[in-house]
Amino acid sequence: MATVRPNQKDLSESDWDEFIDAINSMHGTGARMPAYREFVSLHVDAMDMGGMSWGVHTMPSMGMVGINFLAWHRQFLHAFEKRLEIPLPYWDWIEDPQIPPRLNDRRLLRRWSVARRWNPDEMPTDDQVESQIRPSVFSVFQRSLELGAHAAVHIAIGGTMNSSSSPADPIFFLHHANLDRIWAEWQQQNPGSNPTNRNEILQRRPIMGVRVSSILKISSMGYSYD
Repeated sequence: MATVRPNQKDLSESDWDEFIDAINSMHGTGARMPAYREFVSLHVDAMDMGGMSWGVHTMPSMGMVGINFLAWHRQFLHAFEKRLEIPLPYWDWIEDPQIPPRLNDRRLLRRWSVARRWNPDEMPTDDQVESQIRPSVFSVFQRSLELGAHAAVHIAIGGTMNSSSSPADPIFFLHHANLDRIWAEWQQQNPGSNPTNRNEILQRRPIMGVRVSSILKISSMGYSYD
């Protein structure tokens, strides 16, 4: 049965308990592999000089171009969701611009060693996102979304989310699930526009290690959005 990723606003209290328990179970030295820290470490590596050739992020100061921004994060989330063993919620920050309350509990954030410097004025607006998804050429759309709404949410939350170790804050995964949802909807509107590097293998194993071509259809990956 295909996994349906829910909107976080529709989660019940028991759903949130299950999600937080699943996150907690991935922490600690006794957690089975891949543990939560391995996802964080992989993302850190993708943003340093060693990961420059992976093409995960656009960082002009380091000469990085995020040719694989959307593809890499789609596989990253897919692997995380499989390890989580429950559907990954998404956070539609246009519809609900405030951080989901259950992931904004100070005691929980301290337990996860997550810092926040929340500035809601930095959050993207509906008009801004509409302009960013308008391009029909994939490379233009991807760059616009990465440097636009994607970056804005990271900056608005601040702290851990505005660093290379951003996945240490679980809100990262809900944020990127929404970006993936936006891409999936964009793909339906622009079926002929795809990455040109279909045969490139996304780095690095064991979490990654798949071809770009294998992640272009979320239906073939076994999930959808409600």
